[in-house]
Amino acid sequence: MSVSEKKLWTAWSRFLTGLVGAILIGFLVPILVVVAVSFQSKSYLSFPPTDFSLRWYQQFIGNDDYRSAILNSMMIGASAAALATIAGISTALAVVRARAPGSAIVSALSIAPAVLPQIVLAIGLFPISVWLGLQGTLWAVILAHAVIGLPFPFITVCGALTSYSNRIEIASMTLGANAFQTFRLITFPMIRPAVIAGFIFAFAASLDELVLALFLSSPSTRTLPLLLWEQLNFQVTPEIAAAASVILAVTSLLILAATLLPRLDKDN
Repeated sequence: MSVSEKKLWTAWSRFLTGLVGAILIGFLVPILVVVAVSFQSKSYLSFPPTDFSLRWYQQFIGNDDYRSAILNSMMIGASAAALATIAGISTALAVVRARAPGSAIVSALSIAPAVLPQIVLAIGLFPISVWLGLQGTLWAVILAHAVIGLPFPFITVCGALTSYSNRIEIASMTLGANAFQTFRLITFPMIRPAVIAGFIFAFAASLDELVLALFLSSPSTRTLPLLLWEQLNFQVTPEIAAAASVILAVTSLLILAATLLPRLDKDN
């Protein structure tokens, strides 16, 4: 590589570094502003904050509406993530191991919820929930959130299955184990980090979802993002910033856990 090429490569690397840094700053600044204003004592949003107070977090924790919404979000998120994980494992096994006919179509359909606009999914799921008599119930929201969570366990489990040969599973069945025993004793221990990571990502996606809740929820099944949306229509207060900061912290911890889990499992 000539001197001029090295200079050009160095300049290009610096440009890309600066561009990525600017994008990250653009993402982080609004988040930091929301977190900062949640720790002020004033009854209105003001930045930069002039004092420090946990007033709005205490009010958030003591609010019955928020407690009910958090309980709904946790229940819906855990149930939807469990359904999505079971479906993702089954679909991944059919695509990667069984190589069932139409695997390419099945893969595309499994990944589609992560690509399609959620408004499209909501418009499609709304009449289905009405037809099934589930509109406004927890099951309507759980099934809808399971749909948007499906791509995460499907992708992570597919990646885990393709990372090792199926000869171990074939040897297990050759030695007398049936399909279920092979999955329980051989396959699942190998893909366990991917399964847990997929579950966490699906759970995090459910916690942050708003559009489907707007179409499918009722006052008794509203989630925390939906309650925040309703509150924003009336007045923007630091209490909303505190609730948003809590969601941000929980989501960040979930994503961090999903990222570190495969490394920890590999070290053990």
